[in-house]
Amino acid sequence: MLGSGARAREAFFDLVYEPRRDGEGAVVGIQMIGVETTQVKHAQGLMLEHQVLLEQIARQALLGDVLDGMARCIESLTQNDVRVSVLLADPDGAHLRHGAAPSLPDFYNQAIDGIAAGEGIGSCGAAAHRRGPVIVTDIATDPFWDDFRELAGKAGLAACWSTPIVARDGRLLGTFAMYHGVPRVPQESDFALARVFTGTAALAIERHHVELAKAAAEARARAAHEALAEAVRVEQKLRAEAEERAAAAAELAAQMRAAAVAQADSPHPEQCQLGGRAGCTAPVELKVTDSWGDSAWGCFIHAEEALFNVPSVFLASEESKGLAAYRNR
Repeated sequence: MLGSGARAREAFFDLVYEPRRDGEGAVVGIQMIGVETTQVKHAQGLMLEHQVLLEQIARQALLGDVLDGMARCIESLTQNDVRVSVLLADPDGAHLRHGAAPSLPDFYNQAIDGIAAGEGIGSCGAAAHRRGPVIVTDIATDPFWDDFRELAGKAGLAACWSTPIVARDGRLLGTFAMYHGVPRVPQESDFALARVFTGTAALAIERHHVELAKAAAEARARAAHEALAEAVRVEQKLRAEAEERAAAAAELAAQMRAAAVAQADSPHPEQCQLGGRAGCTAPVELKVTDSWGDSAWGCFIHAEEALFNVPSVFLASEESKGLAAYRNR
């Protein structure tokens, strides 16, 4: 550990010790050469963590899990107290929604969920609007934070650096932010982390959008298939009903022909002639005929069946009293 207090930082060194000898070979001292390898160590850790995230994306892990893991990875790799947040853009790019922020308080995440993308709307809203990084080193004095200063103070946030997450085609996907508890100016290593992980976040979010689009297309295909199957079922039902009506019409036509033959001997029967095989004892009330000249007498119910089911059948007007009774029915 180098330094103390708030300025303390963890450092790594490679040390080589060699004996120093005099002309006779006796050891007279020790020479030590130390090379700081902190950046190398951090780079190795960054590569390992980045590889894990890429493997998660390849396995189609949930977007929330990938972003949460990314945020925790960055927080563990940095030497300073940093809290990471990822906001996701709405399809129109006009608003930002909560994506991941494992170390920020819930009340803060809920308050900024849905903020607009616009100039002067915090670090993230401005970064989304500009499509470029926005560095706020002191939230207490920066005008971008006028509407959120009290909220940030309650959450213990003093600085915020936000970088837009942009798709390959230029669409806004979200923002990547690094918060600090004290005013801070970013170092080159901070910019490097932002570059690496905004690219990783873009890959994960784009993959998520592809999966959503694929699922929606599959749902539409299933709906279309079900609609087609239902149309086939309805068509089959209608065809069966049409066949039933055709059979009923044929039977009624046959009854009319039989009734016409019987009517030659009895012009005005007393009972319905259209009752079919079961017969009908109801008194006759209407006379129906068809375009072939075949006529029959029937009760209201069976005469109506003939009118509805046999296209060529119509009411005979010879019995105006019966016709009037049918119309008034």
